[in-house]
Amino acid sequence: MSSVAINAAWLLLAQIGGLLIPLIELPILARALGQQGYGEIMYALGIAMTAAVFVEFGFSFSAARRVVGANGDRAALGQLVADVLCAKLMLSAAVGVVIAAIMLFGTGATALPSHWFIWIAMFTVAFGFSPIWYYFGTEKLMLPAMLDFGLRGTGLLLVILTVSTPQHTERVLLIQASIGVLNTLVPTLAMLRQTGIGRFEVGGGWRVLRESWDLFLYKGAQAVMGSVASTMLGGLGGARAVGTFVPAEKLVRAATGLAGPLLNAAFPHLVRMQSTSQSEAKKSVGIWLIALALATVAFAATTTVLAPWVVHLAFGPGYTDAVPLLRMLVWIVPMRVCSMAVGILWFIPTGREQLASRVMIMNIGVICLLALWLVPTLGAIGMAAAFFCAEAMSCVALAYFFAKK
Repeated sequence: MSSVAINAAWLLLAQIGGLLIPLIELPILARALGQQGYGEIMYALGIAMTAAVFVEFGFSFSAARRVVGANGDRAALGQLVADVLCAKLMLSAAVGVVIAAIMLFGTGATALPSHWFIWIAMFTVAFGFSPIWYYFGTEKLMLPAMLDFGLRGTGLLLVILTVSTPQHTERVLLIQASIGVLNTLVPTLAMLRQTGIGRFEVGGGWRVLRESWDLFLYKGAQAVMGSVASTMLGGLGGARAVGTFVPAEKLVRAATGLAGPLLNAAFPHLVRMQSTSQSEAKKSVGIWLIALALATVAFAATTTVLAPWVVHLAFGPGYTDAVPLLRMLVWIVPMRVCSMAVGILWFIPTGREQLASRVMIMNIGVICLLALWLVPTLGAIGMAAAFFCAEAMSCVALAYFFAKK
């Protein structure tokens, strides 16, 4: 079996932990906490995930590409580890100040207890300091995949056993933040055992930050799209709007994320293929795009028909407002998956991430502008319309630049 297939299988296992387990958890929390409590949880997680984007800084691609180039040189890998950790420490200090200011001086229409700063900070560290970039580059994903699946499963069990009323809202944050920290700490220690660690130098940290800037814009924009809805809705429309929108958006994100293992596993292979024959690489990416488009359009059409049943099964009574949202949002899946594929498999391996990052930044800008205009009057439907328009523009732009010679 090829290394791409093996790593895709391990990443799929991790994706089950990262997306499908939260889908199992979703109806439990939605029923136990209600729209208000569930909305507060999603708003807090939105702040943490947005902050983690700035700490992670696109290293999952830029540093992974450096790992591939190191060819197993332990000294080079150790220095890369030191430079990346140094950069993340500098970034986390700045991000921590911003989070503290948000918690102390108010968060718009949704007020969170100030001591939740602890859990939000833990989430930020857990996601921002993940060493998955090293395992992508070495194509040895068994440890992080198995650990992720096991810990997330443990977290789900703890939620089932201990969360039953809105008074248990903070308990959810405690469980998930603790699981996240363990999920980062263990593979980090395993990485350090294999690579050692070089000298911590501010210059090295700045160097990897400069190298990662364009990939940060690209990867960061993708990650922000996963949290911007809950953050903006919480600030503009209140926790109930978040509680209405996020369940449908979470189903769509899970469907989109299932393409991630295949694309991330193929990434090192495409990096090598680009160096030998760009025409063959482009042909391969074209085949990927056609296959993914056909599969995701079929999924979107099926979900549109079954939306009332899906919402009732997943969320229970009281979430009927999510049906029209799901029917609109599910058509984002084909556009987003194709955009991800052309970015990860073509623009980044060919060193053209600057173009892809500009398109993604445009996406975020369109979402924010349309949300500011539409959410105050249309609520969650306005946010869904903003996402749909932005994704359509991005998909068309990336397809154009991919097809252009």
